[in-house]
Amino acid sequence: MSQGRIVFVTLASLCLGVGPCAVAGGRSCPELEGAKPQAHLEYLQRDRSTLTPACIAYAADQLGLHQYSPAVKTLVKYLDYRLPEDPARAHLAVISRTPTLGTIYPATTALFEIGEPAVPDLVEAIASSTTSDVARDNAREVVFLIYRSDVAESVRVLIRASKASSDWEASMRLYNAARETAVKCGESRNTCMNALSER
Repeated sequence: MSQGRIVFVTLASLCLGVGPCAVAGGRSCPELEGAKPQAHLEYLQRDRSTLTPACIAYAADQLGLHQYSPAVKTLVKYLDYRLPEDPARAHLAVISRTPTLGTIYPATTALFEIGEPAVPDLVEAIASSTTSDVARDNAREVVFLIYRSDVAESVRVLIRASKASSDWEASMRLYNAARETAVKCGESRNTCMNALSER
């Protein structure tokens, strides 16, 4: 498991107030095993209704592991794709099945692992009126986690985008995301709150 993946699973667990569990990459997809990132991307670009949950999770997982930035726009479209619970895990003890963000929404882990190259599209998703509430919340969460070493920067990124937007409603969505992010900053909360008023 990569250092970024460990951090993401741990931080996402804390953000959701839940314990550890297996990452979504534990699902298998014989159809895509051994394929290159471009093939994983092409799989996710097919009609979603024809895809299997295990292969969606596997493809997203592999795109993240390869930090395949050409997949960002497609992965953003999957921010509200929720994996169904795996029946094979239904017999496991409750504590081992507690979900983290990435095990429920596989695109979040992939976008986190791609890192800063994903931020512009995540910000665009937050601003867009066509983005679902779930996808918007997940996009905000991923931006927060990408800047985990300087969480105030996640607030600054959203505030700058809010101020730069000529669309009042998009600007307000970005501002609200920045405000919600600032509240989550923990020990850096004062710095984050100050970032809300930076120019």
